[in-house]
Amino acid sequence: MDDGAGRIHAPLLPLFDHLRTMQNPARGLGWLQSTQPRMMLRDIAAGRLALTHEAFQQLPSWRSADYLRDLLMQSGVLPLKDRQLLLFERWLAAHLEAVADPEHAGLLHRFATWHQLRKLRAKTTKARLGDSPAREAREQQTQALAFLAWLTRRGTALDRTRQADLDAWQSENYFTRRSSHAFLNWCMKNGSMPVLTIRSRQTTTIRTPLGQHQRVSAIQRLLTEESLPLHSRIAGMLILLYAQPATRILRLTTSDVINDGTTTTIRLGDPPTPVPEPLALLLQDYVANRPNQDTATNPGSEWLFPGQRAGEPMHPVTLRGLLRKIGIPPQRGRNSAIRHLVLQTPAPVLAQALGYHHTSTTKIAAQTGSPWASYAPGDHNQTTSQN
Repeated sequence: MDDGAGRIHAPLLPLFDHLRTMQNPARGLGWLQSTQPRMMLRDIAAGRLALTHEAFQQLPSWRSADYLRDLLMQSGVLPLKDRQLLLFERWLAAHLEAVADPEHAGLLHRFATWHQLRKLRAKTTKARLGDSPAREAREQQTQALAFLAWLTRRGTALDRTRQADLDAWQSENYFTRRSSHAFLNWCMKNGSMPVLTIRSRQTTTIRTPLGQHQRVSAIQRLLTEESLPLHSRIAGMLILLYAQPATRILRLTTSDVINDGTTTTIRLGDPPTPVPEPLALLLQDYVANRPNQDTATNPGSEWLFPGQRAGEPMHPVTLRGLLRKIGIPPQRGRNSAIRHLVLQTPAPVLAQALGYHHTSTTKIAAQTGSPWASYAPGDHNQTTSQN
């Protein structure tokens, strides 16, 4: 932490300035005094640990290292990199190191380099990855290794795989093994295995929407029951009124809530969507009193739902758990809301306002028998004249 003479290592000064901006600076500074963070900071000051992402990837106490790296990125000491991408790269290195067969390890490494990492890095240029893409990439690697091991047990080489082999692999546990499809397609494209047919199945579980009476009752409870946590009430209302999925709710920032002194709107799509009273008042109160603002990780965070990691919003699993705890089923609630909304508003207009793709809302409108199902998208402000 210091150079041995009590002086703070100069490159770390922005970190301590960052921590001093907290509502409770002693909380963040206290964490740095615990054993592992203190040792890492001393190693940085002594030159034993380089201030690079590569050096942090090699540290054994990865949870503490990851938390400290988040703080260093948030304070500008380390350059910003996508956290989920960094975690996947670390996981991938350990995963490949544990593969016993060198040929399998080499093939999986090429799959990761030329397919997975290229895809993930391209996504980070547009937005934060979130947990889902990284989790999917881990599952792809796990199932790719399982497939190679399965072939070996059958005495079949990858380049001699037959359609019967592939059918047998999928039939044993399709729902788990579907994650291997990306690897199988990649192998076929680069000639590592013959071009075969990957048979698909319907895997989507249809969740019955809440009944309209249940939805309205839940909305009334969220608006009036002050004993419920405010952040859970706001998130629940965004689901039940605006059909927003948890992952999209967690990408909202405080700047997406707009108040011009007269009306409140929220930027879910384009243009921003009006927020009615009394939800508007609750939303303004929440923006001013968001949770996780007194930690080392998120002083000054702009996320509407700040998490406990530096620069990160709340995790989707955490938010869904909070909603279920107060009796709001996220998926069923969203399904109910979107089905009700397409009965009131043309699907293309609704899609633009709520951030959906118009094909999704059009399909739901057709399924529900919406009177707007035949509404054609386009500019309906223009008028035509006939002579």
